[in-house]
Amino acid sequence: MVVRAKAPLQHLRRRGGDARPTGAPTRRRLPGGLDTIDYGLAALLALAVLLVHDVPYLLHHPFWVDEAWVADTVRARPGLVRSLSSSTPLGWTFLLRLVPFGGPERLRLVPLAFAMLAAAAGYLFGRELRLTRFATGILTGAAVLLSPALLVRDDLKQYTAEAFACVLVWLLVARLENEWRPRRLAAIAATASAGMLFANTVIFVGVAAMASLGLECLVRRRFRRLAAIVAASAVMLGAGLAIYEGLIRPQITQNLVSYWAPHYMPTTSWSAAFSFLDQQLRHLAPYLGFGSLIADAVLVLAGVAALVWLGRPALAAMFPLTLAIVIAASGARKYPFGDSRTSTFWLVAAPLLMAVAVAAVGRLAARIDRRAPLAVAAAALAVWVPFTDAYIGSHEIPNEDVHSEVAYLDAHLQRGDVVIVSYAASYAFAYYYQPQPSFPAGDGPNGHVVAYPRLPWIVVLTARRAADVADALAVARAKIAAEPTAGRGRIWIIRSHQTVTEIGAWGSDLAGDRLQVIAVGADPIVLYTPS
Repeated sequence: MVVRAKAPLQHLRRRGGDARPTGAPTRRRLPGGLDTIDYGLAALLALAVLLVHDVPYLLHHPFWVDEAWVADTVRARPGLVRSLSSSTPLGWTFLLRLVPFGGPERLRLVPLAFAMLAAAAGYLFGRELRLTRFATGILTGAAVLLSPALLVRDDLKQYTAEAFACVLVWLLVARLENEWRPRRLAAIAATASAGMLFANTVIFVGVAAMASLGLECLVRRRFRRLAAIVAASAVMLGAGLAIYEGLIRPQITQNLVSYWAPHYMPTTSWSAAFSFLDQQLRHLAPYLGFGSLIADAVLVLAGVAALVWLGRPALAAMFPLTLAIVIAASGARKYPFGDSRTSTFWLVAAPLLMAVAVAAVGRLAARIDRRAPLAVAAAALAVWVPFTDAYIGSHEIPNEDVHSEVAYLDAHLQRGDVVIVSYAASYAFAYYYQPQPSFPAGDGPNGHVVAYPRLPWIVVLTARRAADVADALAVARAKIAAEPTAGRGRIWIIRSHQTVTEIGAWGSDLAGDRLQVIAVGADPIVLYTPS
């Protein structure tokens, strides 16, 4: 009787939960130990972003004032872009000039593209955990894809780029934990520093990553690696500081600092700080995952615990350290805490950790049945999707339609007419109105205001006080009176994003005059014919 010996363990290949004899057919392996199916699934998750966001809405909804400041950079001469892009990274702003199609609102394809990259990176991060063949990647990719914080970010800002940069750093740390290589450490440092050109907040995640890796080396007494981490961190911080001092800090305006003041943590007392954090976290709860701050916190901690159980202490420490760094930056009045937009990058990491917790449960269940991880993943997604459904295809961009006002003005403006453009409307007007504007220095949120020195019949307000409204009307009336066709000229008033002061000033200054209100866009045009 002949007994066949079992194949020794060294003849089995184990990768991501797989076990197959070395002689069995294998799929083509690509960089990172993944194969073509992995990259195909990552691409599918990226394309799914086009399904969970209303793309026609993004490509037709007019820019509102905050977006218009960014959109104006594509109309300005290149030398002005650096100072105009005060609230957006310079590299990200230059990407807007590369979008070749999609109409006037095509620029929103840039944040949409970064949302796609974030979903793909989420899948690849899950695969680097090497828990299951595909289930973990699908869970982590879906967590990013359907993150409420990312689903509502459709406007023309860099917040989806910040989310992608955050997930990318997590992915790079996971790869470094899988196999220590100096070039992988260098990739983390380069991403966290040079990435600031496209996503300012990536430096927070990079610092958290380096600190987490350093702590892991200290605990495991790997001092040679610790020295390499210290060196890489020094280069990263040096490059990041150079970018901050050279490109970011000079463009921080007092308007922006004042606007974000309520989001800076008070440091006068512990009670004030804790009260602030409690209020801000409750405000952010709907964007963390399931809408309950307690439930979300428990699930995030479960994800951290799962990473500890899996022997990944650096990844386990990253989220708490990132949050601590952001809170410290808020206390130092360097970065706002509690706003859903500026918190997008770390909010996306919360459902990512929840997905890791579920994947760990699937790993345990695989001891009973190898198909259990997919069943657990399917059950988790069946619970997750209904909670995020309210955010899918959301239409949360403010409705300020200067685009329609400009189109109507173009069709009806006559020789001898004068146009008044309110302060907040001027930025969208500068983007949509065909004649080239100029952007002189002024008290705007980005340090600039809009002007038309070659078109004297356009009067642009550069502030929003009642006196500014009265002065603009006086200038417009004088221009009408100076025309050879005096008495026949009209004044078109384009307004948007008005304050209570502005609304009251227009009402009192135009009381008793002959007005025609034209319902175009969210703010109607006022056509005023001086007597």
